[in-house]
Amino acid sequence: MAMKLSIDEIFAEAIMSSTPIVIVEGIDDIKTYTAIAKDAKPNAEIYAVETIDGYSAGCGNVIDAIRELYSLQSNVHAIENYVVGIIDRDMREFRSELPTEKAILVLDFYSIETHFVEKEVFINIVDQFTLISPGMLGSAFLDDLYAKVENRLLDLYYFSLEAMKGALHSSYNADYQYSFANNRRKNEPTLSNVTNKISDLDQFAAQHNLTRDISSIKKIAKGKWLLLSFCEEVHLLLQNFSLYCGYLDSKKCQFCNAVINNKCIYKLKDGVSNKTIYSLAVNNTHLNTLQYIKNHIGNMSLTTTL
Repeated sequence: MAMKLSIDEIFAEAIMSSTPIVIVEGIDDIKTYTAIAKDAKPNAEIYAVETIDGYSAGCGNVIDAIRELYSLQSNVHAIENYVVGIIDRDMREFRSELPTEKAILVLDFYSIETHFVEKEVFINIVDQFTLISPGMLGSAFLDDLYAKVENRLLDLYYFSLEAMKGALHSSYNADYQYSFANNRRKNEPTLSNVTNKISDLDQFAAQHNLTRDISSIKKIAKGKWLLLSFCEEVHLLLQNFSLYCGYLDSKKCQFCNAVINNKCIYKLKDGVSNKTIYSLAVNNTHLNTLQYIKNHIGNMSLTTTL
């Protein structure tokens, strides 16, 4: 019967086989990081931390596994040359709890999902789920549409601040928490309760150098919230996308030019949902926002340090 490997056994395997090891928080991360690592080190192996003996899922366990390796280190092989544990940033920055071990990579944003809220992903979604060719879409058209999507995402700001305040201060009675479902913010009394706290939340945000913009939201919004909201807004826009045929510097499609009704190629394809958009979004592992992760994995030298 197969048994779980210990962290030191995994490290030994990496050394003997010259295989870079990437340790991630859980099952949802495996496919994404496999695709990311493939561009940097095609032979990299991805381990969910819960598959390692003595550990369960979660970022804390990734940190503990790496720290166990450092406690066992023989000073012959540099751990960071063979193993990297990748963890979400979440609230660590604001708690001053960012780990400093070289073999731990803390994401730049709240979580990996945050990285896919990008204009490039939006363009890919439009390309895949409509019949329009990207060449027909002018830059002003795309900039304007993506600005509409991004502006709608600002709705998450105060709810994320409320969740953040609750996460940082255990005595604070937060009306919206990181454990809540994304759309709960739209329901009463949550909506009114958080809206009534905006002045106080602005003061809290100022203490942490946060402002109501997408950059701050990428730091404090739960990644799955943000990506789900992004997909919902893009889906809503695409449901009425034919209204934009010929808008700004985009070309009017040939069917609309010929006054042939119901065949506009800007129209959303049948069967597209929030879930299908989400699945496509997280497959965009070529994004520039992910390059620093690839660089870290690619720089694992797999050499012996004497």
